[in-house]
Amino acid sequence: MPKVISVGNMKGGVGKTTSAVHIAQHLGRKGKTLLLDADEKLQSAVEWCSGGFDGWTFDTLPYRDMTPEITAPYEYIVIDTKGNEQGDDLVSLAQNSDLLIVPTKADGTSARGLIRTLTPLAEANITNYRVLVVANVGGRGEELRHALAEQDVPVLTTLVRHSTAVGDAAELQIPLDAFTSNRYAKLVALDYSSVGREVLNHV
Repeated sequence: MPKVISVGNMKGGVGKTTSAVHIAQHLGRKGKTLLLDADEKLQSAVEWCSGGFDGWTFDTLPYRDMTPEITAPYEYIVIDTKGNEQGDDLVSLAQNSDLLIVPTKADGTSARGLIRTLTPLAEANITNYRVLVVANVGGRGEELRHALAEQDVPVLTTLVRHSTAVGDAAELQIPLDAFTSNRYAKLVALDYSSVGREVLNHV
């Protein structure tokens, strides 16, 4: 059976697709990996990977096209969930995944959205999730990670730094590790490689 890693948050704009794409890029170097894009309106992950770049390490498919026969050969499946998931959706997602990654930015609005996202998981006694702090600026990410850990919220150690290179890579339809002309892209790619190693430790 493939290991299933889902990436979701009730709030949009928190690096969900970026995280899903680059976790899949890391996992694809470890085993056959499929990224399923469940956002039927935007299909952001599928779009990002559709530009003809031949260095992607994983396959992509809209979630609606998934069948057991298609997913069977894969060792890892990453699900980029649709925008604005509801609490019950995330609970169900976690229950059907080996690991749920909940990305969040360290700004106040995202942190408030994170509380709303985590509440249904806590009420359902879900434990197979980890918060991932992305777009870290200054010490805010460290402060948020520390505050979450103090409240016994499971959080990944890696902080993903903020960089406009993420948007540029998406526009170019390449992964960050292939954006060789931008040194900041390389640094963010290294952050996501660290995230990928942590994910593997939890599945």
